Amino acid sequence: MNKFHIAFVISMVVLATALSSCTKTLKPAGQDGEIAFFVRLPSLTWARFEARCTTEDIFLDQVRIQNPSGGLVTDEFDHQRIPKNEIFSIGNQEPEDGLWLITFIGTSAITNANFQQTTPYEMFIEGTDEGL
Repeated sequence: MNKFHIAFVISMVVLATALSSCTKTLKPAGQDGEIAFFVRLPSLTWARFEARCTTEDIFLDQVRIQNPSGGLVTDEFDHQRIPKNEIFSIGNQEPEDGLWLITFIGTSAITNANFQQTTPYEMFIEGTDEGL
């Protein structure tokens, strides 16, 4: 009976160790644990961007879009859950050559940590009449 008691205790320790290792919190899959976004512009007719979070599901609160002239447009998402790689539209401005800064503000659906991630977008408009 003594061997049975020792085997039972060892089994319980192994089981407790295995269960505690299953409760790890996953970190986001981006570089350095940061949430990352991919942004594209489907047409130069109007600056209406398409974006997607490439690292994980998120809760999106707000997107701020600053054009090269310094104008700022804010899109409200009210903590909307957006699955990883789901495409969503943002902005609605006149297209303009130069560097656009797109800032995503929200919460990680995995870690519940807040984030504010700025993604630059360089816009090139060919065939403008400038200089003619």
